Amino acid sequence: MAAVSVGFLLLTGVLARRRPAALSDRAERSSRAELSNRAALSDSPARFNPAALFRGTAVPLAAVALVCAGAAGALAERSNGPMAGVIAAERSVSGEFRAVSDARAATPDRFTGRPRYLVDAVADSATADGKRFGSAAPILVVGGDDYAGIRWGDGFSSAGALSKLPPGDRNLALLRAAAAPDIRPAGGWYGATAQLRADFVQASADRGVSVDGLLAGMVLGDRSTLDPDLGQAMKTTGLTHLTAVSGANCSYLLAFIFLTARAARVPRAAAVLLALAGLAAFVLLVRPDPSVLRAAVMGGLGTLAVLSGRGRLPVALLLLSITVLLAIDPWLCTSYAFILSVCATLGLVVLGPHLVLVLSRRLPLWFAASLAVPIAAQLFCAPVLVLLQPQLPVYSVPANLVAAPVVPVVTIVGMLAVAVVGLAPPLAAAPLVASAAGAWWVAGTARTFESAPGALQPWPAGGPGFVLMAAAAAGGTALVLYLSRGRSRHRDRPPRRRGHGWKAGRWSVVPWQARPGKVGRWTVAGAVVVLILPAGTVLALRSVGEGLPGQADEWVLAACDVGQGDGLAVRTGPGSAVVVDTGGEPAAMETCLDRLGVQNVDLLVLTHAHLDHYGGAAGVISGRTVREVGYSTAGAGLPRDLEDALAGSTAPRTQLTAGMTGSAGDVSWEVLWPPETAGSTSGSAAGEDDENNASAVLLLSVGTADRTPLTILLTGDAETDAATAVLASHPGLRSGVDVLKVPHHGARNGGDAWLRATRPSLAVISVGADNDYGHPAPQIIEGLERSGTAVARTDVLGTIVVAREEDALRISGLR
Repeated sequence: MAAVSVGFLLLTGVLARRRPAALSDRAERSSRAELSNRAALSDSPARFNPAALFRGTAVPLAAVALVCAGAAGALAERSNGPMAGVIAAERSVSGEFRAVSDARAATPDRFTGRPRYLVDAVADSATADGKRFGSAAPILVVGGDDYAGIRWGDGFSSAGALSKLPPGDRNLALLRAAAAPDIRPAGGWYGATAQLRADFVQASADRGVSVDGLLAGMVLGDRSTLDPDLGQAMKTTGLTHLTAVSGANCSYLLAFIFLTARAARVPRAAAVLLALAGLAAFVLLVRPDPSVLRAAVMGGLGTLAVLSGRGRLPVALLLLSITVLLAIDPWLCTSYAFILSVCATLGLVVLGPHLVLVLSRRLPLWFAASLAVPIAAQLFCAPVLVLLQPQLPVYSVPANLVAAPVVPVVTIVGMLAVAVVGLAPPLAAAPLVASAAGAWWVAGTARTFESAPGALQPWPAGGPGFVLMAAAAAGGTALVLYLSRGRSRHRDRPPRRRGHGWKAGRWSVVPWQARPGKVGRWTVAGAVVVLILPAGTVLALRSVGEGLPGQADEWVLAACDVGQGDGLAVRTGPGSAVVVDTGGEPAAMETCLDRLGVQNVDLLVLTHAHLDHYGGAAGVISGRTVREVGYSTAGAGLPRDLEDALAGSTAPRTQLTAGMTGSAGDVSWEVLWPPETAGSTSGSAAGEDDENNASAVLLLSVGTADRTPLTILLTGDAETDAATAVLASHPGLRSGVDVLKVPHHGARNGGDAWLRATRPSLAVISVGADNDYGHPAPQIIEGLERSGTAVARTDVLGTIVVAREEDALRISGLR
């Protein structure tokens, strides 16, 4: 409500001199003609108008000042607030906290395998070193399964050590909870909405209409029960935005409440207020996700603008909503959800009308408008999406077109089902089944298009991929704007205009009002070239073996994207590889090896007995031939769950010690660590440091007689003590290696001795995105940058695929 209020004040200032929306078309044309005649008859030059200059600069400058003031306040709270000193000293705290998000599942503890949960919270009253304080700065609390039941608005007590998070993180610090929470459920709206959400999820599950968790995602934005396979299918087909509540849902709800109220003869002003009240309740129910906030503020401002007679001004409303939201919460600028929401909306209001006009020359108007929505949104979002996932969802537009008709039904009927579940549960079956039918249609669409050939195509990762996609998007946008100068075949239809000429509906211009123009064959040919050149270049380069590595006959080394863990493969021949570590989950490792085409594992190495390195062993063994298993541990034996996983293979097992060697195909290896005396025989569990320092360290050489061997040093989680010993006993490493797997996911305790001694050309860091361990450590990254070493990270690129090209390495990412 604060954002809507501030935004409407700015809107009033911007549009203060606009004439009333009731101005008729005839009066508007007469006014324009009169102004044109006056300009033509006037011989005097235009005079400087200080008032106009002030109006044109004061409001934009005020908006900038508002955002800067909000950012300054947020930074002051972080750097000078009461928690700053406690965090810098990494003190332990205890106190009362208030959740500002629902608890969400994190990766299991990599040592114990126990589940963990994350909660964003603020400290209402905390104590450190005998001093009591409170802070509005958010912190991230990580705890065990006792924290799974915390919901937005709940109060809870906790205690643990605070540690600083990297700069730019939305949360100020990380609290590793050392005690079970005492949860106090929220009251009022917070508690009521949390109960409604839980009741809806339970009711849909009890009636068997949850559609693998998709229904709760589409209606409430609750993805906690979404089936992982269905979630992946939604990503592959560009439908992932439907697995959570977005701006479109807000629009559907506003329109439904307003039109229903007007149909019941409720006065216009009262209908608007009802719609805004419903929108506020909806935001509380689905939680203030960045995209929901953007849509809610924009919808609220738009409704007030229409009510005050200022017409529909989508671009101005979008910019105002961005301004006020960033002023209130500057950290939204770091949210990909917020950025994508803005990009999609900008595409709809800027490119959408022109795209409708171009398409309507050959298609019915209703179909042209439907097709323009996913194309415009996809075009504006694509450069950002390839940063998150460097792949092209080939069937995104047709999948969205097929799914779109049922989305309003799922939203409106689903919200009715939520209300009925809360008021009269026995009557909820009908709306639940009706909304589930729409969700079933969306799920079927995603799975059908996912199974189509070539559903997901690789795209260059990082900056080059962004620049290439941005160029394609810019070219496509320019082309549509140029082609829209022509005349629509629907031009003879009379325009429906309201206010300042905005069409009553989705689009900000009326398609049949475009200026006539001529479109020639060369224009169309140029359009095709602009749109397909970037993608065609990439695909052509791949086809001749010069493009993206990742196919079975190209890659040499792959670091699988297994989240917070290690899982690597070194190719020994067609369909064969040495696999070193398996990540924490079988599914991720199995998928990675399938994509690499690995059917035979010449050697499976488990560097040490931590879950994030052996938990995916079953995924390696399943459906593959494993010839030998090598492992290292500081304990007396392997963990029980690892023993169970390895029971699925008859491969012999060997405990690795320094000096062991082997080869397969073009790959040879030598074990450099641990020494034979490193293992424990006491039968007691090894400590964390002991187990890390017991990591098997391998030096692999890949090459043929006619090529210089490629050297790869794999270090597990070896810490500083192990690094010192290995480098002292193998001075040959100081002559350098080509590829270094940075130990312990780039943690500080891995040290930089490996880097300084081996001077690698490429450093690979296998690390989970947004992990709560602070990996990789800033010191490690700074050291790599100072040395000029190329860095490839799985949290940025996904699965890292390395190929040889003459005497150089080519790196790409697969997601």
